[in-house]
Amino acid sequence: MIRSKRNFMAALFGTAVLLPTCKIPTPANVYDHLKCCWTWYEAKEILNGLPVKTGGISARSDLSHTILFDSSGQDLIRLNSLAMHIWELCDGRNGVDEMVLAIMGRYDVSPRVCSKDVLLTLTAFKRKGLISC
Repeated sequence: MIRSKRNFMAALFGTAVLLPTCKIPTPANVYDHLKCCWTWYEAKEILNGLPVKTGGISARSDLSHTILFDSSGQDLIRLNSLAMHIWELCDGRNGVDEMVLAIMGRYDVSPRVCSKDVLLTLTAFKRKGLISC
């Protein structure tokens, strides 16, 4: 089992008592609770880590986007300029706070919106296996 999923299961069993007691547990609200727990766990892992690019991934520029591809030439993800800037900051030296400050220095955006965008982008990168924390 992957380490992060093992830690998630341990955290889940510790928080299983947090299921709403005023509702009868159904598959729908249990699923929503589990999804929320997993999203929280992913965000916590990214916020506490220093994102590092996975090896073997290269970039090529398209008209208005940059495409990341693996060593076999398979396209993995298409990035806009903001996502590409975040990708470039994934060097193992920058945490989320440093990335937010760098993005705010380059774009006119509020800290709250910028933090959300950086976290969502890093989560997408992590889910696709492009970074590790």
